[in-house]
Amino acid sequence: MRRLIYGILLFSLAVAPGVAATILFQGSFAQDNTVAVFDITANTSETVTIQTYGYAGGTVNATPIPAGGFAPSAFLFDNLGDVQTLSSGSCGQVGTDPTTGNCDDLYFQDALGPGLYTLALVVDDNSPAGTFLSDGFVDDSPNGPNFTCAEAGGSGRFCDLTAALPLQNVRTGNYAVSISGADSAVVGPEPGSMVLLLAGGALTILLKRRSSNSKSI
Repeated sequence: MRRLIYGILLFSLAVAPGVAATILFQGSFAQDNTVAVFDITANTSETVTIQTYGYAGGTVNATPIPAGGFAPSAFLFDNLGDVQTLSSGSCGQVGTDPTTGNCDDLYFQDALGPGLYTLALVVDDNSPAGTFLSDGFVDDSPNGPNFTCAEAGGSGRFCDLTAALPLQNVRTGNYAVSISGADSAVVGPEPGSMVLLLAGGALTILLKRRSSNSKSI
């Protein structure tokens, strides 16, 4: 599984319970099959709003965000086997890109029940390989990096499959996503690290069982 890029948290890493603050994460992908992961906690049933700004730009908490980033897709895992696909906002909800004229940033607003959720931000046309984050994404392999430009029949790293030629290959790896209404929102661990942790725990249990069985003989 490819290495995931951690987002840059511009403000506090967590929102105090009951405070519907808006937290902005910004970063840049090195490759178009990278994934940025964010953990969201809802202690009660709360209306959570998630919006991206990297494609068309905008302003969050007085922080200006330039346009020009990749067309995003995002998926919200409830970590119990269900996943929601975030959709593009209308041109009234998100900005209009000055180059392509598209409104491709994402807008999500829904009531989330109490629990821990994981938001995975990817480049458009990448998608989960299963209903858990640890299942990986379809463009981990064999397509690998630069899948967008390969699908567009060209070369480069961040081709915009939502735009018409010749504007497809003018994007960057920059992203920006805001999360509000949750009790906390933080940059999440790499799924690869989680898999290793689980594997290590299983190995420890197995060794303990073998040791116990050896003593009982």
